Amino acid sequence: MEIMDDVYNRTVLEISSEDAVKDLQFIKNKQQSEIESIKYKIHKYEQKRSAEEAWYQSLSPLKRFFTGHAPSHHKAVEHLVNVKDRYKKIETIKRKIAFLDEVIGMLEAEPERRELHLPTDIIKEMTASQKDEGRPR
Repeated sequence: MEIMDDVYNRTVLEISSEDAVKDLQFIKNKQQSEIESIKYKIHKYEQKRSAEEAWYQSLSPLKRFFTGHAPSHHKAVEHLVNVKDRYKKIETIKRKIAFLDEVIGMLEAEPERRELHLPTDIIKEMTASQKDEGRPR
């Protein structure tokens, strides 16, 4: 089977459909583990913020006056960077996983397929996974 680049419409890889399915499954699993990693980072950030807030609220009014507290706009920017942007990244990864599921389903339905058009980023990941496994391109 020929793997063709979506942009330039040229053959980039030539592999069997079974190997293509394995590579796509590997990429999908890697993306799913990245989602779990991002969710863990969000959870750790939220734990840290709630612990800091609980500590600040436990201080006496005099200590609170001298300790200082980050302005709300700083907290908003921090939340944007540590939570909202990460959720956006998760949504992008989920769209990529849905595309991979679609391609895998198509390959499993038609194993005798001669060519497959894929985006450049997925092709790069496939070649990288093949190099890691020691298979020829």
